[in-house]
Amino acid sequence: MQMNIKYKNLLSPLEIRGYVLKNRLGAANSLPHFLQGPEPYPANPVITHYANKAKSGAAIVTCMGINNFSRGSKLPMDLDIAHFPDFDLYDPTCQNYLMQLADVIHYYDSIACMGFFVGPQTGYPLKDGDAIKIIDAHKNVEDYDEETLELIADSYAEQCGILKFLGFDMVSIHCAYRGQLPAKFLSPLLNNRNDKFGGSLENRARFPLMIFERVREKVGSNFIIELIMSAEEPKGGYTLEDTASFLKMAEKYIDIVQLRAPDVDMAHPTGFNLEETPFIHYAEYIKKSGTNVIVATIGGYQDFDICEEVIATGKADIIYMARSWISNPNYGQLAYEGNKEDVVPCIRCNKCHGRGKNDPFVSVCSVNPIIGLEHLIDKLVVMPTESKNIAVIGGGPAGMKAAIELHDRGHKVTLYEATDSLGGMLKHSDYVDFKWPVRRFKNYLIDQVKKRNITIYLNTKVIPDMIKDKGYDVVITALGAQPIKPKIPGIDNENVVFAPDAFINPDKLGKKVVVIGGGEVGVETGMYLAKKGHNVTVLEMRDILAADTTLIHYRSMFEEAWKSIPTFSYILNARCTSIEANKVRYIDKNGDEKYIEADSVIVAAGMRSKKEEALNFYGSAGRFYMIGDCKKAATIQQAMRSAYSTASTI
Repeated sequence: MQMNIKYKNLLSPLEIRGYVLKNRLGAANSLPHFLQGPEPYPANPVITHYANKAKSGAAIVTCMGINNFSRGSKLPMDLDIAHFPDFDLYDPTCQNYLMQLADVIHYYDSIACMGFFVGPQTGYPLKDGDAIKIIDAHKNVEDYDEETLELIADSYAEQCGILKFLGFDMVSIHCAYRGQLPAKFLSPLLNNRNDKFGGSLENRARFPLMIFERVREKVGSNFIIELIMSAEEPKGGYTLEDTASFLKMAEKYIDIVQLRAPDVDMAHPTGFNLEETPFIHYAEYIKKSGTNVIVATIGGYQDFDICEEVIATGKADIIYMARSWISNPNYGQLAYEGNKEDVVPCIRCNKCHGRGKNDPFVSVCSVNPIIGLEHLIDKLVVMPTESKNIAVIGGGPAGMKAAIELHDRGHKVTLYEATDSLGGMLKHSDYVDFKWPVRRFKNYLIDQVKKRNITIYLNTKVIPDMIKDKGYDVVITALGAQPIKPKIPGIDNENVVFAPDAFINPDKLGKKVVVIGGGEVGVETGMYLAKKGHNVTVLEMRDILAADTTLIHYRSMFEEAWKSIPTFSYILNARCTSIEANKVRYIDKNGDEKYIEADSVIVAAGMRSKKEEALNFYGSAGRFYMIGDCKKAATIQQAMRSAYSTASTI
């Protein structure tokens, strides 16, 4: 019988240097950064994570960890890169684990690739008799003599040769964002040399090409070399046309080029990018340039229909993703099933890179609760012994996730929601353009609940006696949280609205709006209202706006977004003292009392859990649990982990 493959181009094989890629889906050089301990070799959490990507269906699994930045030094604990893995490629006992890493990737018929990224502190290792010398990687471009450049090229080649010996099929050489030395040489923004390594594109390309040539000589013809590069640079840097010319020079050495954004933060698209896949035009241009290099695109890819169109129309040969594999433990499997509907949408929060500046570095995913626990999850999950009758109270994200997991574990589930629709605190995403990834995730949860045999009661305010009368085995409270009402004179005035309600009827608010509270919710609310035509001023007590937002690959784009709105402004170090009919009074950073005119006032002072209300349900069923915001007001990530972990033990 003939198979009907929905995504036949995306899942078509591709031969490169004798290797056959099983499809066109690549797992980019990513890792939830904080899985690794101090071991100078891939530890079990890391091996398990990469194995799961191969198991899911990635044709190429790109690992990271050959960073060469921590030898003999300790980086500050508040620096994210200090927590990154750093494998010792030259230690024979560490090589044992690197071979295991390659083996588990090969087990699922995937290409084992290692990415090269040289971090701060040290540089390029190179064998020198029985010793390993380190060549400084962080001088200015002008400070390297030709002899040192030759040694650095030899270091690249030597490391690639070792990786090939250990069983890896491919290397990915990082040359994007002007961060690595070959990228600095290529960039006219950083390369001010006036010798044969500077000036013209041909001269600036000389050192990167030296690296590629040495690597190819070392690994031979039966090994894949990939180049990661920014397709173009900001104003004054090299252009897309320059990239096409450079690839013509490099194509005799490299096999794949992965085209990225000009800068590192914008290479990780967020909801502030209203275009879902903003960098496909790079790949399309290079493909049309006539290059013989295989062209890979990256940045925002998750929708299978989009991916299929990119390959089918010849815009790119390979599509790389990072967050799609992290947010979906079965992403590739769903592609083979032609099952787009069950793909968990990534909300593009970039918390897989780290959370807020005041948070510890821990590997998480907002929508995949097992990230960070993949190596332990089989031991943590308790297999159900019998089907139970379970009530879940609250149809927000935690309640919906718990209902889904409980149903899939064989339980009979009834979901109660007090309002007329599911979604909870995620409903605000229906109104805000830049919250489209969250809206997509909210709708995904609703669809997943509705496609299952879960009994749903809307407009139903549940009390404990109702649950007790139904005779449930288990009750799970997911009541959520409510806005904190600060003790400010005038807080009960008619012109005061709490942030969750401000999204619903913005037209009923006055022209001049003051938002009390400049955390993430307050800023997003202010941005939304400013875009709706209001003149918005945010008052924030701290010395920075949105202080707790995701710091890495998110905050800069968040800040750029609010600065782009002319009717959005803010005042820091401002403590609100009273709300009046047409003004808000506050104390500024100098201790002086001031006021700002306001027709309407939005309060975004945080959320308080409905813990007391939830505790009233204790004793209404055989077992009682609290999940999500009603336990502690938190984030989507914490709500998903709470719901999943509770459901997995019932």
